[in-house]
Amino acid sequence: MTDSSALLAWLGASWSFVLGAAVGSFLNVVIARVPAGLSIVRPASRCPRCHAPIAWTDNVPLLSWVLLRGRCRRCRAPISWRYPLVELLGGLAALAAYARHGLAPSALAEFAFAAALIALAFIDLDTWLLPHGITVPLLVAGLVLSAVGLSPASLPGSLSGAALGFGFFALVAFVGEKVLKKEALGFGDVWLLGAIGAWLGARALLPVVLLASVQGTVVGLALILLGRSEPGPSPGQPESGGEGDAGTEPPEGRVGEPADGWVPPRHAVPFGPFLAAGALEWVWLQAWLAAAVPSLSLFR
Repeated sequence: MTDSSALLAWLGASWSFVLGAAVGSFLNVVIARVPAGLSIVRPASRCPRCHAPIAWTDNVPLLSWVLLRGRCRRCRAPISWRYPLVELLGGLAALAAYARHGLAPSALAEFAFAAALIALAFIDLDTWLLPHGITVPLLVAGLVLSAVGLSPASLPGSLSGAALGFGFFALVAFVGEKVLKKEALGFGDVWLLGAIGAWLGARALLPVVLLASVQGTVVGLALILLGRSEPGPSPGQPESGGEGDAGTEPPEGRVGEPADGWVPPRHAVPFGPFLAAGALEWVWLQAWLAAAVPSLSLFR
């Protein structure tokens, strides 16, 4: 690689990370407001405790949180570590997409998929919600982008993936509720699986679900052993808010799902974050995973 091409590659990677971190800052707004049914455009970002508008100089991804030492400039209320974490994940997702595709439309499509999954994962962690306002457009986008060659799946694979992801797991959820008399799988998870199938194709669904199930089981057992598996806000839920947080109260129900009086089962953990992680792991690490577990090569 020549010096000029190396410089261009470094500039492209740096630009991708900065752009991804900026999108991550916006995802913090989505995570805080969408479950409450609030606008993601207005009002501008403000501290939910003192309601002081957050100046752009205090809203620079990653850097502002460090310089402010994790506190509001005006009232010194703590700003959750979730904010820089989401920004960092956004930057890393954009960098991964750039590393795979360069400055190409397919990189933008892959990053959009990852960004939506990041938002859904943190919403589910905070509220046990997987809002249809994100999962349904994500499913449709997967179908559309497969038709124009900007997703990993062909159009037939995308259609079959969406149908299998939604249909089969809707059946699992229905049977679990009627036969076992308990929620085996939330319908928010069903829509998310349909969206993942639309983006990655039917062949990817089994590896994604296996990865999610293994990781979910490990985390669930760890939380039980640590005594932290009771229902309630996740550790990432903002204590007092900060960058991008509208300062809203938690929503009363699960958006798009019948949830009157619904309470997470004891020792349960939301499955959405693990589905999101499994999907991104299969996108970015499938060669390594297939080498580690040769039977997974059948699903590549």
